[in-house]
Formats: sequence, C-alpha cells, structure tokens
Amino acid sequence: MQSIIIFFLIAILFSVILSNFLKCAAIHKGNNFTFSEFKNRFSIKNIDISFIFIFFIIFEIVSKFVGVKELIIFVPSIFALLLAFCMDIKYMIIPHTSCFVILFMGIIKNVLLFSKEDIISSILGLIAGGMFFYLVNLIFGLFSKKTGFGMGDIKLLASIGFLIGFKAIIVVIIMSIFMSAIFSLLFLLYNFITKKKEEYLPFGPFIVLSTLIVIMVPASQIIDMYFNIIDKLIIHLN
Repeated sequence: MQSIIIFFLIAILFSVILSNFLKCAAIHKGNNFTFSEFKNRFSIKNIDISFIFIFFIIFEIVSKFVGVKELIIFVPSIFALLLAFCMDIKYMIIPHTSCFVILFMGIIKNVLLFSKEDIISSILGLIAGGMFFYLVNLIFGLFSKKTGFGMGDIKLLASIGFLIGFKAIIVVIIMSIFMSAIFSLLFLLYNFITKKKEEYLPFGPFIVLSTLIVIMVPASQIIDMYFNIIDKLIIHLN
C-alpha cells in the first residue's frame, strides 16, 4: 500500500513536469526554450491527467521486475524516456534533457551498484549505442544526401547504452529496428490508402518502447527466447 502511494505521488510530480515541458515546447513549436521561461510558465493547472496513469502503471510494472536500487535509477529514466517519446512524436525532436537525465542515472547506477563488469558494460553500451546508427548514417550518406537517423536518436541510444549496458543496448537496437520495420510497412500502407505523403516516421518512440521492454525483461532472456523461436522454426521447416 505504501509503495502504491509513493508511486502515485511520483507519477503526479513527473506528470506536472512533463505536461509543463510539453506546454513550453508547443509554444516554441518544439524548439529550445530557457529554464527561466519554463519556470515562469510552470503551473499545476497545465497537468495532463493521462500522464499520471501512464507513469503509475509503468512504475508498478517495472517494480515487479527490478530491485529497490534499480527502481530508484529507472524511475527518473522512465520520465526521460516518456519525454523523448512525446517530443519525437509531436515535433520529431529528442530533447537534450532526456539524454542528460538518462546519462546521469547511468552514472548513479554505476556508483550505487559499483562493479568493474557493470562499468565496462556501460562504457561499451555507450559506444555501441552511439556508434551503430552513426556508422549507418555515414554509409547512408555515401549513397544519399539525407541521413538515415537523426542525431537525437543517436544521442538517446548512446545514453541508454550507458544506463543499461552493452548486451541490453544491442537487444534494444535490434528490437527498435524490428518494430520500426513493421510500423513502417503499416505507415506506407496507410499513406497509400489515404493518398497522403507523410515522409517520415520518428524512430525515437521505438527506441523508448524497446528500452522499457528490456528494463522489465532481462536482455539475456530476450536473446534466449529469440534463439528458441529460431530453433523451433528450423525444426518445423525440416
């Protein structure tokens, strides 16, 4: 009962902050704004009630899969992820705030759960998360003037990689690509049926969804599930 009350109060706090952030972003059409402006426009009246339930439900679910120390780290990170999710859908921008918060919580994680293996994994996760799509962009740039992924996506993946480690960020990358491929096909089909010419599907939300899944389900379990499915398919085909 006590944990429910605490989660609910934290959900209200983060909902107020997120709602006011999005309010300022709407005024500036997604462009940067100063902290003083955010503070001056800050009001509890701006709160979007739906965010309270979203935060609360996610906190409750995550608490079933991680320990207390991990939960302390992941709660602010979930706020940063949802902020990135909303901003990328509305304005196709990943705010620096999300990346800084996640990166900072990664530092806190390595301090609280200090181990040589975790620190090495975080550094490798940072490099893998940032370099993968950066290299994709370089290769993409050889054949086209456009980039495949925005720098916001790259910075977000790098910060997430530092938070969750090397193995987990590899799973996040694969899952986000897989999800985006499915939704891209549906997106193209929708454009074809409605005869609209929407050209860009934000990638950030898929990174966020994949990260939330990996936070709740260990990367090793997801990898095992994947290979089990592959094995069953091979046996079935034979």
